[in-house]
Amino acid sequence: MRPRWSVSLMVFSGLIIIAALSFVPYSLKIRQRDARPIVTRSFATYAADVETPAIEKPLFDVAAWYAARGEELERHGVLIETLDGKHTLASLNADVTFNPASLSKLATSLAALKRFGANYRFRTRVYLDGTTENGTFRGDLYVASDDPLFGDIQASLIANDLRRKFGIKRAIGTLFVAPGLCFNFTDAPAEAAARLNRALKLGPMKTAVAAPPDTEPTFTIDSYRLRDVLLYMNAHSSNFVADRLAAFVGGPAEIQRFLAEQISIPNHQLLFESGSGLGHNRLTPRGIVAILRALVEELQRQGLDPEDILPFAGTDAGTLRHRLRGTPLEGALVGKTGTLTTIDGGMASLAGIVYTNDYGLVLFALLNQGPRVWESRQMEDELLTELLATHSLPRASLKSFTRRQLLPSLSEMDGTKESGE
Repeated sequence: MRPRWSVSLMVFSGLIIIAALSFVPYSLKIRQRDARPIVTRSFATYAADVETPAIEKPLFDVAAWYAARGEELERHGVLIETLDGKHTLASLNADVTFNPASLSKLATSLAALKRFGANYRFRTRVYLDGTTENGTFRGDLYVASDDPLFGDIQASLIANDLRRKFGIKRAIGTLFVAPGLCFNFTDAPAEAAARLNRALKLGPMKTAVAAPPDTEPTFTIDSYRLRDVLLYMNAHSSNFVADRLAAFVGGPAEIQRFLAEQISIPNHQLLFESGSGLGHNRLTPRGIVAILRALVEELQRQGLDPEDILPFAGTDAGTLRHRLRGTPLEGALVGKTGTLTTIDGGMASLAGIVYTNDYGLVLFALLNQGPRVWESRQMEDELLTELLATHSLPRASLKSFTRRQLLPSLSEMDGTKESGE
């Protein structure tokens, strides 16, 4: 009996070992199959952490702030965040489209800076076809210019050059202006010619509109630098200058394409009917902050600061002249206003950059829909002051302590022209 029992035990043990060995490959497959999803999830989480900053809860409950004032939340769009995008201070309807009104000029400014550079100058070309005797010119005088700020100062520069370089004090003949020349914000060629004629003070010349000769100009006058033009445009919210600049970069459709392709603003959140903000344009608060961020980066690349093309609140002339005075934000905020009184039910908007001690540059976009423009402006100032003065100490710039002259004087223009800068 004992030998049979031993043999049976050995056979049984062998069967158990064979069964166990046959199960090992299957067990390994189970472990490998379980491991793959774990590795994939772990890598995906790591990649997301690296490529996209984690979304944190906004520091300030802006929805509750508007609700406490009896406001309809869907009429307001807000995004306030740090330059690096890592800290969101306030957010409400950040991805909802609104009519940005004149905040569109921020996009026009960015497109122009990218295309031409901050020190670009528009050129005025002057052609003389005639003779001069005893200070009197007899013949035809042609003027062509794409300068959006062409006006009295440029006319004075032309008259000065005619007198100093060619001895011309009077003119008898015809003054021709090229199609497209503007004068003091009028782009009606016949009216521009009449205004230029009076400003030159050369006598009662005839005026007409015609293309200039196909020759080299007798002399040229250079405009203000583009950075000066942009500062003037943004401070005074000049629709005329903005639409002229938009035309130079290819028109509203080109600005829209530029924002989609280079700033990565989704096409369904974009509509540009004008470069000035007139009409039915569309942007989101997030899109406007993206434009501000790209604007800061482009200005830094060209060795400039935001205040080189945007006015300070409370000090510089223009639409921000009387905003935020007496608050911690006076002199610490540069920005752009936007106002519509009838289109889309009215809009009052503000966007820009605040210098702070705690967060560095803080970017913000506030869009308020409705006809109560003055009240919306008051709320914008109160919201920014309450949020930033409480959570991030503003830091006034040394440049803001004196009121700046937005455009160079006539003598400065003449000096830069002669130096060939």
